[in-house]
Amino acid sequence: MSPWTKKYTLSNAQVAQILEDFVEGSSASPHSWDGFTLGMSCEDENLEDIRIRCAGLSEEFPPDNPKEYCNKEGRDVIREYVRQLRNLKQPIA
Repeated sequence: MSPWTKKYTLSNAQVAQILEDFVEGSSASPHSWDGFTLGMSCEDENLEDIRIRCAGLSEEFPPDNPKEYCNKEGRDVIREYVRQLRNLKQPIA
């Protein structure tokens, strides 16, 4: 990785909110998901692992509807990450 690449310091709660907003379709910005999955990297290794996994969910769980990011199983993965992030200090990725 380039030494010039900025790593973002996000809390578990902030990442949980990004994931929850995406899966519930309630994001304030239509570009927050792309910014999270494609435009940043997280300083915390566990959160970075979650970010990378979420970035690949559309390939791991292809959508049934072309207007969706991933299928129900992929959305369930995101919901499980939200649960972990809200309930645990150190989520298991």
